[in-house]
Amino acid sequence: MASRTLAGLALFALTVLPMSAAQVNAQATMSPSPPTPGPYGSPVPRGTGPAALPSPISSLPPASQPLTLPYPAYGTPVPGVNRGIPAAGIPQIVTLDQAIAIGFARSPLLAQARATIVIDTAPVDLAKTAVLPNIAGTASTAHDYTQNAQDGSQTRSTGNTNVAANSLSVALKQLIFDGGKVAAELRAAKATQAGSIATYKRQLQTVAYNIANLYYAALAAQRTTQVANETVKLNQVNADLVSAQIQAGTTARSDLLTAELPVAQARVALVKDQGAELSAQAAFVNAMGIDANTYVLPADDGNVLAGSSGAPQVAVPTYAVAIARAYMLRPDFSAQQLAISSTQASLKAARLGLFPNLNGSGSYGTASTDPNGGTFRNSGSIGLTLSIPIFDQGITHAQVEQAQGQLDAAVAQLETAREGIQLNVKQTLVSLVSAGATFDQTQAELANAREVLQATQAQYAAGVTTLPLLLNAEVGLTQALVDQVNAVYALRQAEAAFLFAEGANAPA
Repeated sequence: MASRTLAGLALFALTVLPMSAAQVNAQATMSPSPPTPGPYGSPVPRGTGPAALPSPISSLPPASQPLTLPYPAYGTPVPGVNRGIPAAGIPQIVTLDQAIAIGFARSPLLAQARATIVIDTAPVDLAKTAVLPNIAGTASTAHDYTQNAQDGSQTRSTGNTNVAANSLSVALKQLIFDGGKVAAELRAAKATQAGSIATYKRQLQTVAYNIANLYYAALAAQRTTQVANETVKLNQVNADLVSAQIQAGTTARSDLLTAELPVAQARVALVKDQGAELSAQAAFVNAMGIDANTYVLPADDGNVLAGSSGAPQVAVPTYAVAIARAYMLRPDFSAQQLAISSTQASLKAARLGLFPNLNGSGSYGTASTDPNGGTFRNSGSIGLTLSIPIFDQGITHAQVEQAQGQLDAAVAQLETAREGIQLNVKQTLVSLVSAGATFDQTQAELANAREVLQATQAQYAAGVTTLPLLLNAEVGLTQALVDQVNAVYALRQAEAAFLFAEGANAPA
């Protein structure tokens, strides 16, 4: 038994170390030792089998070079259900910056926000009218005709009367003092307008974040499909390895069914991942404001399994630094503060509803003075009018109550926004730290899984391990690949979410 073990270890060493073609041929001609039962009932091959396979799935093609597999890869393709069709003026492969630029140009959310700014600009212009002079010009012409009078049967002939009158005048009215009501209304309107602009900036950041999040989700889905496709190939290689052992008479034929089961399972996973990829791509395209059936793919560097794609791109600050930056940068927080300013000004304007108003007026004109509409004479006037409201049926009181309620609501909304930002920053900061640590661990996991599978393949070929252990190594590598892909793009998504929480993911 000791000699068999030494022979197996020697063969294992030969399969692990690099071999020349002559050495491989020499090993292939060695007479095999009789197989002995393994721990799971299958015979453990002794001394025959192919040389060690290279480290499996060391790289993937760039995500911008999609697989040429039909959809579904196994089954009946449905015409028209695929990655979509190219659109004029839209690149088929876009970087994240290009995708965000397209979203800014086409997003209906931003169009709606811009319309809101226009709507909220109108009250500013209306409020300005109260402090500007009101000038009105008047021109009139009239022709009066009176028929001669009759008195019973006797007619008094006084002659018909024809009088023409012409006039031209201009009047000026100017608010002089109202206690500051109009100025308060103007401040309220300007604060509301500035709040709309801040909301628009946050919409820009929202669109940028949504696109970035779906950009990386689409990349993750593409990578997952690639991993699934490579897993099918890997499982098929191992099934072929078992088949070679069967042909050499060193393992049971029943092991082939066991080895082919992971191949079938990998094909099922591939079809599912293809569907998830197409769905993620459609969501990414839709976020840019484009038809979901448009062929557009996110660009990537293609080094996701090498680890370079997962290098952190955002420095991790302390919570105190992050929250201070969020209060300063978040446009939606500024919008809430502006809402308070607007309601404070509106409350002041409402309270001045019963304040006396002083208005100045003046007019100048010329009018005809003879019956023929001629002989013009000039006239003019200038004066002041003081209006003192005494009782307005409680309208001002109701307006003050309404404005006070709106102010209280705005203050509460600001505190709600503050607490929401605190939670948002805390959660995204924790997620960012976790995503970075997870990525570091998945790199070690992937490296270990590659070595385990390579060694297990060599051991199986040398006859010093069993088929179940080989299949377990396959599963371990597949899981490590999926974990690595998910970790890379989860880190990118965590970075995008943290920048969005801080208000730093798009120009403010």
